[in-house]
Amino acid sequence: MKKVSRLIPIILLCGLILAACSSATQPAPQPSEAAVVESNVTEAPTAEAQAAAPATVEPQAAPAIQHTNVPASPPASGGEKWGDHSTVSSNNAARALLGDDFSESKFERPYNANTMDVYFPQLDIDGAVVYPEDAAWVYAIISMVSRDANNSFAGQYAIELDLDRNGRGEFLIVVDQPSSADWTTEGVRVYKDANLDIGGVKPATADSEGISSNGYEAVLFDQGTGDDPDLAWYRLDPSNPNSIQIAYKQSLLGGVTKYTAGIWAGTRLDPALFDYNDHFTYEQAGAANSEIKNFYPIKALSELDNTCRYAIGYDATGLEPGICP
Repeated sequence: MKKVSRLIPIILLCGLILAACSSATQPAPQPSEAAVVESNVTEAPTAEAQAAAPATVEPQAAPAIQHTNVPASPPASGGEKWGDHSTVSSNNAARALLGDDFSESKFERPYNANTMDVYFPQLDIDGAVVYPEDAAWVYAIISMVSRDANNSFAGQYAIELDLDRNGRGEFLIVVDQPSSADWTTEGVRVYKDANLDIGGVKPATADSEGISSNGYEAVLFDQGTGDDPDLAWYRLDPSNPNSIQIAYKQSLLGGVTKYTAGIWAGTRLDPALFDYNDHFTYEQAGAANSEIKNFYPIKALSELDNTCRYAIGYDATGLEPGICP
């Protein structure tokens, strides 16, 4: 009995030792991973970042163009007046028997290309008159056969000025799709041949040397923008629904009173391609006269009309390139 009572404490001690050892060998429990939460809070930018960020600039409206000189009206009589061949007057559809001479830079092509089955009366020049007598303004009136089917002038209309009468124009004044009954500069641009390279070796005559010309490359006036915001204007003729009036300042001419002028009309007139017959071959341009079988019909040069050049302020000698007969 005494032996049993002595063994109990020993057994309990051994049990405690084994429990302690077992506890020491068990791995410690690992903490569970925390869920990753995306934060919607945006950190405030640092002072350096705020300094580096460009300031927002509100776009400024362009200042309104201030006009001080507005044209009046052309004189009721006088002026230098000349006409142009009209395809309507010849009563020949799809051809122009007169007025089209590619080699001499004379075009009578108010038709579409290739088929020539669409006629554009708003591109067919009937005549022109220039009034150079006013002290401040030169007035030009361009008369077309008629307006288009929508009662409008869908095209561009221009006057080309050759101040030294050598066949190389100095200025081209272009009006884009005129529609205003009042004098306006909207749609009016004045171009200049600043490097005097128009025409190649033989101005007004087809000349392969002229292909290097960049035409009227300088824009002097763009719808009121330029050194003189009043340099050139247009309005629809109040007395003739088929005419367009253009007014340009005498100051553009620099005191020149004797020069030649030619009129142009086209769906799109490209100032860089003057003279046109230097930038196209006869084969490329085609011909409007069906009797010129090698080149008929018109091709690359279509929807285009111009006049010969008329003497302004003097009597022509007949030797000026492009001059009217």
